[in-house]
Amino acid sequence: MTSSTTTTDPTAPGSAEPTPFARSVIGIVVFSRTIAAVRYAKDAGKAPTLEARLALLRMSADAVASCEEARRLGAASGIDPVEAAAGYLGALGEVDERLRPLDWSERLVKTYLAVGLLSDFAGALVDELGGDLSTGLRAVIGADDFGAFASAELMGDLDADPLLAGRLGLWGRRVVGEEIGTFRRLQAERPVLLSGGATSDGLHEVLSEGATSRMRSLGLRV
Repeated sequence: MTSSTTTTDPTAPGSAEPTPFARSVIGIVVFSRTIAAVRYAKDAGKAPTLEARLALLRMSADAVASCEEARRLGAASGIDPVEAAAGYLGALGEVDERLRPLDWSERLVKTYLAVGLLSDFAGALVDELGGDLSTGLRAVIGADDFGAFASAELMGDLDADPLLAGRLGLWGRRVVGEEIGTFRRLQAERPVLLSGGATSDGLHEVLSEGATSRMRSLGLRV
């Protein structure tokens, strides 16, 4: 007689109560998209051209739309996405206050790295969910065009000023250090984030690789 064991996705419709890990992941994805929407809107107010302002406002609207999709996915899985995301308000501490950009170029680098690393962090946790929910949330996180925008905005300035790349490289490394430190603290304060299979070292590797890739895409030394 042969016995078989089946594994049920705890986030699938009609399955058991969603796990605390699934709630936490939905929460951080929704939270990350609100951060992107707010940051892009703030940057739009500082944009040096009307074209850049309009592009950022469109990206902010797209981030809101992706947030709504994450909310829909969470609700379909039996999770209150707003309640789950609300638990992350203030979770990033005062890192934003400590990283005040001096000019438009520094603002672009900061936003690209900060929002991107938060997306990398959320994405690594999403991968531990598996199933359709993971696929849907991955699409939500990937719906962002800020990297191409930042690269295009900086290209001319970097070509015109050889010293700018050095300054922005230092600034970028500072942003990365602050952000990775914040995520380490978040893991320590919320051990549920590591209950799905991800490890602290694994998340650090994901963040480091993401930071390196983004810095290089902007033409900056890591």
